[in-house]
Amino acid sequence: MHIIDFYKKERTTSGIDILVMACTSGLSNGSLLAIITFAAKAVSRDSDGGSFRYLILFIISLLSFIMGKRYALKHATIIIEGLIKKVRTRITNKIRQSELLFFENIEKSHIYTRINQDTNFISQSALLIINSCQSALILVFCLFYIAWLSKVAFFITVGAIIAAVIIYLMYRKEVNHLLQEITDKETELFDSLTHIVDGFKELKVNRRKSDHVFTHFKDISDSTEKIKIKTGIAFVTDFVYSQTFFYILIAILVFLLPMFIDTYSEVIIKLVMAVLFIIGPVEMVVGVIPVLARANVAVGNLYKLEELIDKEGGIIPQTEQAPFQPIESFREIRIDKATFNYKDKDEKVLFHLGPIDLSIKSGEVVFLVGGNGCGKSTLLKLLTGLYYPSSGVLYLDDDVLSKPIYPSYRELFSLIFADFHIFDRLYGFGEVDTKKVNDLIKLMELDKKTQYVDGKFTETNLSTGQRKRLALIAAFLEDKPIYMFDEVAADQDPEFRAYFYNELLMDLKKRGKTVIAATHDDKYFHVADRVLKMEYGKIQLT
Repeated sequence: MHIIDFYKKERTTSGIDILVMACTSGLSNGSLLAIITFAAKAVSRDSDGGSFRYLILFIISLLSFIMGKRYALKHATIIIEGLIKKVRTRITNKIRQSELLFFENIEKSHIYTRINQDTNFISQSALLIINSCQSALILVFCLFYIAWLSKVAFFITVGAIIAAVIIYLMYRKEVNHLLQEITDKETELFDSLTHIVDGFKELKVNRRKSDHVFTHFKDISDSTEKIKIKTGIAFVTDFVYSQTFFYILIAILVFLLPMFIDTYSEVIIKLVMAVLFIIGPVEMVVGVIPVLARANVAVGNLYKLEELIDKEGGIIPQTEQAPFQPIESFREIRIDKATFNYKDKDEKVLFHLGPIDLSIKSGEVVFLVGGNGCGKSTLLKLLTGLYYPSSGVLYLDDDVLSKPIYPSYRELFSLIFADFHIFDRLYGFGEVDTKKVNDLIKLMELDKKTQYVDGKFTETNLSTGQRKRLALIAAFLEDKPIYMFDEVAADQDPEFRAYFYNELLMDLKKRGKTVIAATHDDKYFHVADRVLKMEYGKIQLT
């Protein structure tokens, strides 16, 4: 996929006006060469009137160049930013619609790199590409001018440019490969840096691990540096090559052609001026080739990510989606002989859950207990519809849940998983009573840490236990029929832990809410209506 294909696929306007103005600007710029040449000739003949006429033409051409270039670049910027926003928004929307299992397995660094870094590079390269297109027009104009001066010089110039381009393109594939390798290495570098940032505590208490992680980071940095240097040297070679090419071309025109063409000396100065004039445009065109190559790589990366999401994300097509109908109440959720398998890339089963037979009644408080790795979190994700059963059936009341119904079913739940995320705002709540939120913050003993002001929490960088309390506030405000908690009380002090089980959970039960909680707190098992014990991916009643 190339950047031209990107524009063709995503465009909403033809862009003909930009093309026209770019052509106008390019032709106006090229005409300046002829005007300057003829004006110089007029001045040499002491023709004041003629030189004034050329001055007027020069001003007109210059103004046409400025206005055309400004219009083309301004509107090209507007269009390209619109296209980037469209693609970025579309891919982000597909990410949020993809299934949890796919999202858990995809490299997050690929998402960040593609949506941020690659789109930024496309944006930055757009103006350079537009400029190079205008330079190409100037080049064409100048070549016509050279042809008018001397057909021999024209064929030599065109032949030299074609030969130079062929030689240049012969090793372009290797450079494109290097550009792709740079992108992959930068993604790998981001992954390594993430280990240092997210694993800071673990590295701080283990010097050997810290040194090993940093060594790995440094190795990736070194290899990235080598590839970038190799690519940079290739670009430097391009630049020196283009400079040398023009000097050789001028030498041929100045030193060799006069030996074979008697009348050639009359136009040699004009030809040299024309060749010197096209140095800038040709260098612009040649210089944009690596930029264009990187932009093509960036476009390819974006579409590869989108294709991966389309292929493996599990997004339900619009034609198969059921009309969204909120489910406000239920009598029973039932799992019948459901299983779920975690698999690796080779489809080898890494963990097997089930078969599970389970019924959850409305208004129940159910505790799920068991050791780490027994499958509690997997079962919770199965119950909430975040995972589809590998086999078996999930019922809501007496209705079998099909995939198109899952989005509505998931709306029954308010979740706090072990790897929960705190949002800085209460998204999706509409109008929020600020006083009610701050009262809850005080109830959770967080009023000295954060407040809800101007539609957002003033501080979310809290301890794990405090962040869980903040998540509880958002969950209570959602007021969903079912609350699902995964070790929410694990990081709380004894006082708040007792308050959570004896007060908060009992208040939810009194309000008719259903609570499903994974916990290790056997001291409070009496709070639950039922305690389900899990071992090796299966449920055992206690």
